[in-house]
Amino acid sequence: MGEGTLTIYSASAGSGKTHKLAGTYLERLFRSRLNYRRILAVTFTHKATAEMKSRILDELNRLAEGLGSLYLEDLISATGKSESIIRSEARDILFSILHDYSRFSVSTIDSFYQKIIRAFARDIGLHTGFSVEIDHARILSTAISNTINSADNDKLVRDWLTTFARTNIDEGKSWDLKKNIAGLSGELFNEKFRLLSEEEKNKIGDKEFLGAYIREITAIRSEFRRKMKAIGSECMNYFDRFGLSDDMFFQKGRGVPSFVRSAANGMIKQPNNYVRSINEDPPHWSSGSQSPALGEALKAGLDSAVRDGLKFYDDNIVFYNSAEQVLSNIYILGILSDILNHVHLITRDENTFLLSDAGELIYLITSQDQTPFIYERTGNTFSNFMIDEFQDTSVIQWLNFSHLVSNSMAQGYDNLVVGDIKQSIYRWRNSDWQ
Repeated sequence: MGEGTLTIYSASAGSGKTHKLAGTYLERLFRSRLNYRRILAVTFTHKATAEMKSRILDELNRLAEGLGSLYLEDLISATGKSESIIRSEARDILFSILHDYSRFSVSTIDSFYQKIIRAFARDIGLHTGFSVEIDHARILSTAISNTINSADNDKLVRDWLTTFARTNIDEGKSWDLKKNIAGLSGELFNEKFRLLSEEEKNKIGDKEFLGAYIREITAIRSEFRRKMKAIGSECMNYFDRFGLSDDMFFQKGRGVPSFVRSAANGMIKQPNNYVRSINEDPPHWSSGSQSPALGEALKAGLDSAVRDGLKFYDDNIVFYNSAEQVLSNIYILGILSDILNHVHLITRDENTFLLSDAGELIYLITSQDQTPFIYERTGNTFSNFMIDEFQDTSVIQWLNFSHLVSNSMAQGYDNLVVGDIKQSIYRWRNSDWQ
């Protein structure tokens, strides 16, 4: 048996992608009456699934009843069968599907995942009658509360949370720990977090490592602030020494005076175009004729001081902003592993499985070259795979299906994906049209 093919059908909305998928599905049904048991067609919404099933069954019924069908000519051409044979077989295929409906595998990806979870329930420590939790918000909220409460008996967590609270208070931020933690903790269920290596996940939970990193990042932020304040103070000395006023400068207080005054007061303010106009040729230090006092100040060193301030700002602002963003989240990052541990404890006690864990579970199985094992446990052996709206497939979803598709192709079977990259709207959940 030769190598199978993977056909990628990429086209714009309204060009007939779904028609193509349904047509290919029907074509394979007429090659073997029971092929519906060996084809897995997946979509992304229950509505799309219902529409796909309805279209296939409706067309089979139209063919069986002798009615007109948009697929008849294509089926005759693809199978080499006559119209009468096609219509006769359509009746038998429709009868088989309706009396074996559970094997009619047109479903959402989540439904397919749930079927696999059911098959592997005992392996992952679930008991009979477990429930699948789609919305993780309730469990996450409880896990955060349990983590905070665990500080009574866990000194490491207590010290970390105490430092986090003090930092928030010092910076004038909200002291509500749970509210602050909840935002970033949602990343635990994000696919990008699940794709982190074990080494990276261990570092996130290593509070000593994070503590050293905090000191390093804090030093970067402090040095930027110190340098900018020193430059601002130097510039303000020239203001005082030469009696400069805002009216002497281009755009008055909205330009250079505001920039240097903010820096001298320890405030990091982005230089606007009025400030940057000093780098033009000729430089715009003043609107009209330059005052003698300003001219003397520029010659004495104000010119180079402001230019140095602008250059230092431009060269280092990315590092400063990065440090600010890291420091605003790193304390929460430090307890993500603690929160995740409590999430696992809650789901174990409640005999619940989070649907968001399904993709990672299947990925762990298939990445170990255990694709046939999935078939054995689910009782379904799929020869062909069809994926609709493929541009919305996430990284883990494709990694999972790529193993299944590769296994199918190695056995000589063909597969189909359809989509439109212009309609890729799920980047927020790690979809990747590439």
